[in-house]
Amino acid sequence: MFSWKNFSFRRKLLIIMTLSGLVELLVLTAAGFIYIKHSQQEEMGLKALGIARFLAKSPTVVHMVANENATEIPLEFTELTKLIGATFIVIGNEKGIRLVHPLQERIGKSMKGGDNQKALKLGDSYVSYAQGSLGYSVRGKTPVVDHNGNIIGVVSVGYLLDSLQDRIEPYLAFLIAMAFLVVIVNAILSNYASRRFQKAILGFEPEEISQLYVELDVTMGTIKEGVISIDSTGVVRSINKSACEILDIERESVLNQPIIDVLPDSDLVEILETKKPQHDVDLYLNDKHIVANRNPIVVKGKVVGAVSSFRRRDEIAELTKQLSKTREYADLLRSQTHEHQNKLNTISGLVQLGETEQVQKLIGQESERYQALIGFIRDAVQDPLVAGLLLGKTERARELGLVLDIDVGSRLEPLPEHILTEDVITILGNLIDNAFDAMRHEPDQAETVPYESEGESATKVFVSISDFGEEVILEVEDTGCGLPEGIPVAKLVKKGVSSKAQKNRGVGLYLVHKLVKQYDGQMELISGSVKGTRATVYIPKSK
Repeated sequence: MFSWKNFSFRRKLLIIMTLSGLVELLVLTAAGFIYIKHSQQEEMGLKALGIARFLAKSPTVVHMVANENATEIPLEFTELTKLIGATFIVIGNEKGIRLVHPLQERIGKSMKGGDNQKALKLGDSYVSYAQGSLGYSVRGKTPVVDHNGNIIGVVSVGYLLDSLQDRIEPYLAFLIAMAFLVVIVNAILSNYASRRFQKAILGFEPEEISQLYVELDVTMGTIKEGVISIDSTGVVRSINKSACEILDIERESVLNQPIIDVLPDSDLVEILETKKPQHDVDLYLNDKHIVANRNPIVVKGKVVGAVSSFRRRDEIAELTKQLSKTREYADLLRSQTHEHQNKLNTISGLVQLGETEQVQKLIGQESERYQALIGFIRDAVQDPLVAGLLLGKTERARELGLVLDIDVGSRLEPLPEHILTEDVITILGNLIDNAFDAMRHEPDQAETVPYESEGESATKVFVSISDFGEEVILEVEDTGCGLPEGIPVAKLVKKGVSSKAQKNRGVGLYLVHKLVKQYDGQMELISGSVKGTRATVYIPKSK
């Protein structure tokens, strides 16, 4: 046995569309048949009434009824009945007694049907339906009036309804044939429509679509990132729970509303025009600082909407802060491991030579230098992350054979709330790394200075940090290869542009320029006081 549940959605749709079309056609066929039958009956009734009126005005009929003498007339009425296709022509006197009837033996008897009163009493002409001696028929009745205007009889012309059935049957056969033809055409169209519909829903069954919707809704509600999507007209079609919590909005007040009305600061509709994805975009929505990724929704080469995922900027900042701490700690450990390995080798050699005093002197100098550096950075820089960066870069410079010279007048108080520490670390760290690269790129052109602690030559990178006045000023100057010739400064800050030949370059200055622009600050790249490059960044303390 076939179960309805076992049928595919396409077959169910085909069966439903075919059966519904068949039922509609049967109803229309029945309605058409009833309409044709009713029209034929009315047509026959009016035809019968017209003939009855004509006969009632005939002088011969008036004379016959007045004298109640129909000895020669019935034969003529018989031929007339055949000629007009009627079933009968009956004429009666004022009492309803038949004077003319198709059957001779019924002449002189009362007319049947009980529908003569309006004609004999009121003088009306009308069409009636009644059961007569010959069967159920439609009749046209009219009174016979003499020269004085008196009603002296009635003329009745009728058609049996059974005879009308023979006229209607060809119409019925035609309607049934057309109904079957339409059913076949409807089945073909239904099959085509069901296939296209199944293809449009990617072959899924309704139950599968329902399950996928529930899964998607649960997934959207589970992920921590906020997700919002719009259609091609800019109307919000979906938004998950996290997005509502991040933006502090109600889901019902946003759905099916234009995004420019509910989130006017969002430029998500621009994705519909540009058709290009955007990554790590900083936005302020509902006074919330977020980082968003946006992509167009493309179906068959046409953009039908756009979707954006985003998270709070402070959450990303916290992760970046933790990563920065870990990375700086790792750099510091690596540098110290390398440095201490050299010192241990030196100490080992001095011990073997019996130079105990030199060992004690070396250990004292190293401890004093390191404690002095830590004390200076701690006093000058109040932000621990920035202080850790400077300490780590100092050790990194020693590892590279360089000197990171921090200006003794440097000072950095706790940063304003809107300036994120990780952004300052990114800016300062990239500027220092660029200076290290410049110093190593052409070391012969760099300024060589004695490195007192080890008695070997080294090159300097100068760093200055200041927060006097209304701006935080970060300055890094090297004595390296200088700005590249032939590349304007405006081009150097673009992503992927670098004066170095290595791959995966051209990112540091791009990130610095992006962050400085985000804070409405300024960045200067000019030739240094001696040689090399001086990079200065100005970040306003106020928004």
